[in-house]
Amino acid sequence: MRALVFALLALAACGGDDGRGDSPKKAPPRKSGEAPRAVGGAAAPAPNVPTAAPLSQTTQKLLEEVRKHELANEDFVESDNNRDPFRSYLATFAAQPAQITKQHKIILQKFALDELRLSAIVSGDSVAPRAMFLDPSGLGVTVQRGDHVSKADALVVRIAPDRVFFNIEEDAGGGKTRTQERMIELHAGELAPQ
Repeated sequence: MRALVFALLALAACGGDDGRGDSPKKAPPRKSGEAPRAVGGAAAPAPNVPTAAPLSQTTQKLLEEVRKHELANEDFVESDNNRDPFRSYLATFAAQPAQITKQHKIILQKFALDELRLSAIVSGDSVAPRAMFLDPSGLGVTVQRGDHVSKADALVVRIAPDRVFFNIEEDAGGGKTRTQERMIELHAGELAPQ
């Protein structure tokens, strides 16, 4: 019994013809130059083989010039038109850390520190000292210690009875800053009465 089952399975696996006639039909051999036929005898569709389009004369001339071009060292220099394929440009598109700018009010920011004239100083025991500056148009503005004044963003460090001291931060290059101290005297540049 086992041998019979095994023989039938082997016969089915080999795809042998059991004589019923339901095996796939083979196409009859075709003659030379005849189009291929499908299994049922109908003509098979022609395969889609792309044909190369003829090149125009300008394209042919351009290709000839490119093929004749000899490479020089200048062809390998990195520029806007010729980039290095092995260089990573990821840093160009990476998010840069935000630059933190100073966020404080600058008094008389339209004028240079040399254009301002110290006209008065008010001080006392119970009052924080204040200084009054006049801009070139004659408008007076008072400042106190900690205020920032002028285009130079000068910080008021100290107000003395006859002068005002400023600290100005200057760029020293390489991302470093240097602090310079400036002083403006009361009634500086005025002629003394005779």
